[in-house]
Amino acid sequence: MQRTGKSQKTKLLNKMLDIFIKAGWKKIKIWTIAVLIFTNTSVSGGESVVVLFVIDGLQRDAAEVAAANGASNLRFLIENGVYVKEAYCTSPAPRMFLPDGSLPWGTSSSPNVAMHTGTHVFESRQMDDIFLSARRAKIKSVFAGGAVNYEEFTTPDFCYAGSLSDSMVVQHGINHLKKDGVRLIRLHLQRIRDRWTGPEDKLDPASEYQKAVIKCDHLLGKLIEALRSENVWKESYIIVAGDHGMGITSQSDHPPSVYSSWLTFMNFYGPGIRKGENIPYAESPDLAIMVNYLLRLEPLKGHIDPSVPEATGGVTGTLLTNIFEDKSRMLKHPQMIRRYLKQEP
Repeated sequence: MQRTGKSQKTKLLNKMLDIFIKAGWKKIKIWTIAVLIFTNTSVSGGESVVVLFVIDGLQRDAAEVAAANGASNLRFLIENGVYVKEAYCTSPAPRMFLPDGSLPWGTSSSPNVAMHTGTHVFESRQMDDIFLSARRAKIKSVFAGGAVNYEEFTTPDFCYAGSLSDSMVVQHGINHLKKDGVRLIRLHLQRIRDRWTGPEDKLDPASEYQKAVIKCDHLLGKLIEALRSENVWKESYIIVAGDHGMGITSQSDHPPSVYSSWLTFMNFYGPGIRKGENIPYAESPDLAIMVNYLLRLEPLKGHIDPSVPEATGGVTGTLLTNIFEDKSRMLKHPQMIRRYLKQEP
């Protein structure tokens, strides 16, 4: 981000304050947010490409085993980026029923909406998200996911959902990177779930599940090579994450009644991000806040449905400033999900 003169910076600051106010952020400390935005937290020069590479149900322990046993791309990103020690998803329930029984987000699960909107609750289908935010800045986006559940996501410029192989999902991202210059690539690899046989095999390097993680890693490497061939690798940010955790039986599910279903994986890599370090905590909505920030977009608005009360309609994710080299390692995260699960005040 280029430095600006005092008068220009003041104009930008005033404009940003207006945006916060219109978005319903009157009750928070606006000046603190403005300082966060306009202090030296800029990412590297050039037009950044942000990849949100989601492997369904991937958890930190399984990712670490894979990285130590042949997942070379995942290992590189972990060793040269920042992983989260304790990463939680929003409710891992397969469906998001409102109290009246309605399903505003259809068959999509809560964490997948959270990582797009930056919110913990989803009271309406009328919500701002990273794809709409990118479009306002004339940045093209693509989403590809390997299950029909993801047909609910229609705001990217290019959308693919259905019973797609993981290789097809990644190829869609590569195709639109090369043909259309997309700078926001959100991919969701689903087939790993077909190889789940239980939590014990999850950590066995010889298991079919770990072999599926290695296959996902090969596809991650294919995408990285495409970024290199397009000469955008140095400006690229790669976020590898799970959408939720997994249960404790041989069934490939993630019931919210099981604690492990809430525990997922997150790793951040890119220019200006610390190397070979970790942060203590993050939640699914933080992913949307980070994507939006890395693309230098205006703040997400949360719910844009006028029928949703202001008190519940805003963005609730946290910007994880502690992953950046030029920022303090200290960050006071609200930890709303952990507090909920632990029944802490």
